[in-house]
Amino acid sequence: MKSPWLIISTALLLLLSVLMPHLPFPSKKYDYFFMIDITRSMNVEDYQNQNGDPISRLEKVKADALSAVQKLPCGSRVGLGVFTERMPTLLFTPMEVCADYPEIRESIKRIDWRMAWVADSNIIQALANTLELMHTVELNDTTLVFFTDGQEAPPINARYAPDLAELQTSEDNQPPPIKGLLVGTGDHALSRIPKYDEEGVQIGFYTAEDVPQGTTFGLPEDPSKIEGYVPRNAPWGNQSRAGNEHLSNVKEEYLKSLAEPAKLHYHHLQSASELYNALTHDDFSQRHIRQTDLSFIPAALAMFCLFLAYLPESLVLRKKGVVKSNPVQAPH
Repeated sequence: MKSPWLIISTALLLLLSVLMPHLPFPSKKYDYFFMIDITRSMNVEDYQNQNGDPISRLEKVKADALSAVQKLPCGSRVGLGVFTERMPTLLFTPMEVCADYPEIRESIKRIDWRMAWVADSNIIQALANTLELMHTVELNDTTLVFFTDGQEAPPINARYAPDLAELQTSEDNQPPPIKGLLVGTGDHALSRIPKYDEEGVQIGFYTAEDVPQGTTFGLPEDPSKIEGYVPRNAPWGNQSRAGNEHLSNVKEEYLKSLAEPAKLHYHHLQSASELYNALTHDDFSQRHIRQTDLSFIPAALAMFCLFLAYLPESLVLRKKGVVKSNPVQAPH
C-alpha cells in the first residue's frame, strides 16, 4: 500500500509551487549602451564565421554582441545606437534582456552599413558626441560599449580633436564619468575596403586615388614639416601624398590612446566568449534586488515524493534487507 503521507506531501508541494510568489534576492546585473560603427571600413571581411567563411567586421560585431546578450542575467538591460562620420544616433534606450529579447535581437540583426547617411568617419568626435548623448538622455549609470575599427576617414587633424579627459572629468554638481568599453574590430593586417555601387553591389575595392591620404582640415600644427607648404593657397602642401588610407586594419594603438584619457577599458574583438568576459568585468556590474522565481524547488521536491510513493515494493524490501526465498522441499 502506498504511503498516504507521501501522496499528501506531493499534493501540498505542487500547490506551493503554483501559488509561490517571486521572492526578492540580491543578484548581479549589467546595463549597456551598444554604439556600433557602420562606416565603410566595417565592411572589410577579415573575420570568419563558425564555418570558416569570411565575414565583415560589422557582421562579427552583430553576432558576438547578440551572443553576449543571450548570456546576460535577467534584469540586465541593453540599449542600441549606430554612428557614421561624427554623429551617433540613438535607436533605443536600454531594454530588459529577457522580457524584451526578441526586440533587441531583431534590432541588432537588422543593423546594416546602408543605414549610414555620411561616408566619412571621425572616430574621436563620434566617441565624444556619444558620451555627451548619454548624459543628455540620462544614461549616466549605463556602461558604454563602443564598437569601431578606429579608422579615421579622412585622417583627423589632432589640433582640432576634442579633449576626452575633460569630457570625463566629474566636477561638483556634474554627472559622474561614463563607464565603458572601447572594442577594437578587425585584424592587425591591412586589408582592402570593399567598394559598392548605389544598389549595394560590390564593384571592387577602394584605391589610393579614391580616398584622402592625409588631413586637409583646418591649419597644420607644424607647417615646416609639410612639403610644398604655401600659407594662403596650399596650407597642407602642393604635393600629392602617398599612403595606405585605402587599406584598413584595427587601429589598436590609436584606440588605446582614446580609451586612456576617456577612462574606458579596451578590448580587441576576437571571439564571442572573450567579448562576454570583457563585458562582465566587475567594474561594469551592478548589485540589485531581483524578484526571483523559486517555484522549481517545491516542484522538484514534489516529483521526488511522487517517485518514493510509487517506488516498486520489491525494491524497497530489497533495500531493507528483506529477501523472500523459496521454501525448501523435503526429500522423498
